Amino acid sequence: MIRATTGGVLKSYRANLMGSFINMNKSRDTVLSQRIFNSFAEDPAAAAKAFRLRKARMTVNSQHDICSDTLKKYQTAYSCLQSMDEVLDTETAEPMNTLKGATLSWLDDPKGDAREQLSKVLDRMSEILVQNMNQKYGDNFIFAGADGHNVPFEIKDGELFYRGVSVDAAVPKVMGTTDADGNVTPLEINPTTNQVQPGGGSYVKMDTSALISRKDYQALDKADRPTLLRVNTTNKAQRFNEKGEPDPNGEYFLNMDKAETMTTKEYDAQKLEAEKLEYLKNETYYVDIGLGFQENENGNLIPSSGFNAALNGINFFGCGLDEDGDPKNIYSIVQRLTQISDSVPEGGSWASVWPEFDRLVGKLETASSNFKTEFTNMAASTTKLENNEKLLEDNFYNLQEQYAALEDVDMVDSITSFVWAQYCYNAALKVGNSVLSESLMDYLN
Repeated sequence: MIRATTGGVLKSYRANLMGSFINMNKSRDTVLSQRIFNSFAEDPAAAAKAFRLRKARMTVNSQHDICSDTLKKYQTAYSCLQSMDEVLDTETAEPMNTLKGATLSWLDDPKGDAREQLSKVLDRMSEILVQNMNQKYGDNFIFAGADGHNVPFEIKDGELFYRGVSVDAAVPKVMGTTDADGNVTPLEINPTTNQVQPGGGSYVKMDTSALISRKDYQALDKADRPTLLRVNTTNKAQRFNEKGEPDPNGEYFLNMDKAETMTTKEYDAQKLEAEKLEYLKNETYYVDIGLGFQENENGNLIPSSGFNAALNGINFFGCGLDEDGDPKNIYSIVQRLTQISDSVPEGGSWASVWPEFDRLVGKLETASSNFKTEFTNMAASTTKLENNEKLLEDNFYNLQEQYAALEDVDMVDSITSFVWAQYCYNAALKVGNSVLSESLMDYLN
């Protein structure tokens, strides 16, 4: 026979009451956290999978933020370049509002009336172009390449510099031997003796007009014969081909009376500036926008796995010198056009300078065409960023759905469970009112 005592009933009651309280608290925590489990121990397999999904979601979210920020930078750059395009050669009702219209008006003006304000127009437009290329997005300069903290373009004494390097920097053309890759080994001479001599300290500037054929040289009177470049300490003259390259079988000599030279130090300094400009032209700054962002076996980033967010303004403006020795930069070309315009007095004849002006206008059109090509490429990159941003958004939502299906609870079920647990707990408390006093058997025991 089992005896029911008040102490036993109370002990059982307390255990049941505590169980009801624990179930109610657990249901409340589920409702508040909205998660199926709150610790790894509750469901190790699901927790491990949820951790991977959460990490992937954070990565995609970070990539989306980077992509979105880069896209806004490119959209701002697009607006700046569009303004430049309008200044360059967009057809308008007032042709003098564009560089193309201004220069063509000058060329088509037989009386010179359009030239009176030409210099001011060219100066104003070139300054507008430079100002557009110095625009900022946030705290960073848009067209400064990988260095967004320092102003990219500066004008010093009428010359344009990009990040401290002249935009017209180029490797000087000097006479020498050319290999299969087009690399030139300069011909070093002694400027005192006009002899080919390694370590001589000077190079001969490339100028085929200073070449004289053997036939012409022999036809000159002895007293009129020029000073020729000679080989080392011999009296034998250095021969050249029609390209100005040293050639033992060549039919040309170099007339040192007309040839220009430059010291090796000057050559090295100009070459170094040109190399700096070439580096700035090809400078990159890769960001992770969800393309893989992976390094190769040498520890270098695989270019196709990242997005080059650097906008090098020098690529849009142009840099260096062409094969004719003329600048490729829009600003420098415009400055030369301005100088030609200033050289013609008001009401004076422009016939003597017209050919040079016309030639440089052709260079300006080439530079403008290159600008349009770079502008188009940047527009394509902007479209790529827009598409990639949408793709990252889709990826984030897909990961979010997987994560929610794994961890998030059904709120209807969880609230129902919580209400039922709370009801059970309240019922247990109510039952306690009838189990308060001890019986006679408790005293006897």
